[in-house]
Amino acid sequence: MRGWALGRCREVTGGEVNFAWARAIVEVLVEYGIEEVEVAPGSRSAPLVLAALAESRLRVRVHLDERSAGFFTVGYARAHLGPAVVVTTSGTAVANLLPAVVEADHSDVPMIVVSADRPPEVRGADANQTIVQAGIFGGSVRSEVDLPLPSPERLRQAGRRSVAGLVEAVVRRAFGPPGGPVHLNVPFAKPLQPPSPVGLGLLGPEEPRRQRGSLEMRAAAHREGERSRMTWRKSVRSAGRELGDQGALVAELLEGSRRPLLVAGPATDPGLVGPATLRFAERLGIPTLADPLSGARFDRRLDSAEDSGGEGGPPTILGGYDHYLRSPPVMALLTPDLIVRVGRTPTSGALEEALAVWGDCTQVVVDDGSHPKDHQRLADHYLRAPAAELLGWVAERTPLRRASAGSRPGDQWREGWRCAETAAWEAIAEDLDGIDHEGAFAAAVVRALVPGSTLFVSSSMPVRDVDAYAQPAARDIQVLGNRGASGIDGIVSSVMGCAGGGAGPVVGIIGDIALYHDMNGLLAARDQRLNVVIVLMDNDGGGIFHLLPIRDFEPAFTPCFAAPHGLDFRHSAELYGLRYTEVASPAGLEEAVAAGVRRAGTEIVRVPTDRERNRRSHLRTRMRVARRVLEVLDKRGS
Repeated sequence: MRGWALGRCREVTGGEVNFAWARAIVEVLVEYGIEEVEVAPGSRSAPLVLAALAESRLRVRVHLDERSAGFFTVGYARAHLGPAVVVTTSGTAVANLLPAVVEADHSDVPMIVVSADRPPEVRGADANQTIVQAGIFGGSVRSEVDLPLPSPERLRQAGRRSVAGLVEAVVRRAFGPPGGPVHLNVPFAKPLQPPSPVGLGLLGPEEPRRQRGSLEMRAAAHREGERSRMTWRKSVRSAGRELGDQGALVAELLEGSRRPLLVAGPATDPGLVGPATLRFAERLGIPTLADPLSGARFDRRLDSAEDSGGEGGPPTILGGYDHYLRSPPVMALLTPDLIVRVGRTPTSGALEEALAVWGDCTQVVVDDGSHPKDHQRLADHYLRAPAAELLGWVAERTPLRRASAGSRPGDQWREGWRCAETAAWEAIAEDLDGIDHEGAFAAAVVRALVPGSTLFVSSSMPVRDVDAYAQPAARDIQVLGNRGASGIDGIVSSVMGCAGGGAGPVVGIIGDIALYHDMNGLLAARDQRLNVVIVLMDNDGGGIFHLLPIRDFEPAFTPCFAAPHGLDFRHSAELYGLRYTEVASPAGLEEAVAAGVRRAGTEIVRVPTDRERNRRSHLRTRMRVARRVLEVLDKRGS
């Protein structure tokens, strides 16, 4: 083994065996391009931590609690386009990873959990800090293995191969397709570590990764990382007859359609699916309802007809639909005869309902993820294919029969959507003028972002506000969020993981309850010296419940659902040594975010809002937009 091996001429200690076993595991991880290990302190995991620190090609980050470490890993994988490893000790430490593993599973995000365990013979008894760890994540992992207890005999008989084969079989499943979490459970007996650190080649976690190892070793690690990330990004289903058959079906359906519609929901890899969506929409002239997490709503291509041979215009990317599709008459006027869907279920509840109302039209779902994306059972054709490659196949092989303006059947259909969209954003702008509510603040954050920025939006209201109020724009902005299981736990840690994964300027929009859930995630901002702006939408409770029927059920509603807490979050910023500011207007927020991303370090920008006023503003905007759009469509006879 590289750098350290068992002695052959003397009696070796159990700690040396453990270290050699852990080194063999780490070498497999590095060969698969792993560059990052998240560690939560614990005794039983000592061999794994030491082995990671002895590997010059790994960056090791320390997190004080496992739940935060797990979600940091998820955020890192989203931004880095490849998995990180999270290492825990035994017992409930492993159980604390379950929320992050569930999110990774439902989002098809690669993640490698390595949990240390007690020896098998003490499980199921009263040994301290011992639970049943094998199988603890149930069906949420792509693969798992409960490794045998390290022994000199196992190492000497088969050397590194005794453990490498078992580990490799599991690790490769993290890359997919589809990608997702895997679990290595590794038991160790005492003594856990070698008698002395001398000769182990340990490097402190605070040592910058660029200083570790030779230039050749770093270059090799980079090449392995690129190979592994591309393994995740490019499905093995991408080539061959099956994709061609599926593409031919979609092309045939498009040929016979007069009112086609593309619905782009949240994507696992928006950086890959988004451009393919735009290319498809541009070449075929198809109206496209683009979720902010689809990768297609914010892109420089929105103001160009790139590579269309002069026959096409900018793609018809729509973002105001959450308002006007709440109107049944508008929904009826914009009824398609064919819907092609990629990505997860859209964020917009109005669009989700419209898909059901339009259930009589032909619907095609394109998906190669681990979980079906058609919970409403609307798909006439469910194609198991990578969305980016199928859209690309169809775009390249379908004639540009819809791309030019004129009297073709698709032109009036496309113009109807464009008129609706223009009217919607005009009405939204009028309604937001001088009104400070969460939708206006969300739009201000998006306007403040520079090209190359990453916006991480929390579940609950932040992602819905960005969906409803952030207009499509010709700027390269990446929008991410934990929409696999759509929890609000672990959001801060996921934002920090994105920053740790090199996502460029990172801004997070998060509600006060979500920040309360994961305040411990702020420690990573300080300890890892991350540059993040956290926009805190503070309405003192669960604002989303004010938009639901439960609002009318007092005296239960306020204490049990709105749940006001009265917390002053400036103290959390002070606790972790972060900058803190408050703003009261969208213009002030836009200025604060623009300034914050230019400064080093992490800053919390608090925006105080009112739950009930926010509800009234949302309802007023919806009615204004629906009325305006209906007037426009009626006038043009759509």
